[in-house]
Amino acid sequence: MSNIISIFLILVSIGVFFGYVSPTYRAVTGNVELSERSISELKEEQSRYIDALNKTKEIEQARTGLLEEYARIPADGRERIEKLLPDHIDSVRLIIDVNNMAAQYGMKLKNISLTQSDSATAPAASLTLGPAQERFKSVGLKFSVDGSYDNFRSFIRDLEQSLRLVDIETISFSSREDLYEYVVAVSTYRLSADSANVF
Repeated sequence: MSNIISIFLILVSIGVFFGYVSPTYRAVTGNVELSERSISELKEEQSRYIDALNKTKEIEQARTGLLEEYARIPADGRERIEKLLPDHIDSVRLIIDVNNMAAQYGMKLKNISLTQSDSATAPAASLTLGPAQERFKSVGLKFSVDGSYDNFRSFIRDLEQSLRLVDIETISFSSREDLYEYVVAVSTYRLSADSANVF
């Protein structure tokens, strides 16, 4: 009799293991509700949360380190960094700076026009998932100047060597007596809104 009870209990425990314990522990349920998931799924979820938490701590430490580095930069150095790649473009200041460079060589900006890249890139950027890949936006400046070839070369050299990031896109010219009229298109850059808010 005792053997029959022992065998019955063994069979019941095997049935409970394969019928409840194993499915509850190892099953892949795919349920959204935590209470409906198996133990192995919950353990995987826990490990993912732990990894994400560790990465967040690493990012926070890196951010703190960068903020400390930035705080150690002297005020004039920060001004130079902001001029190199500002978080916004003061179009009036940009035109004045470029005009001042030209004025050193007896030239004056004319037919000035500005273009922003925001409207052109916004639709494409909205279709992408995940973090923004664009860290900067370009701002185009087109103008014309009159002057000799040597003065124009010196002006372009100063423009290329200025602290502000400037790419010369196109140059076209036409002659008039001993002077040339140059039409120049340049691009300068600013940080995008997301990048500017990192600090």
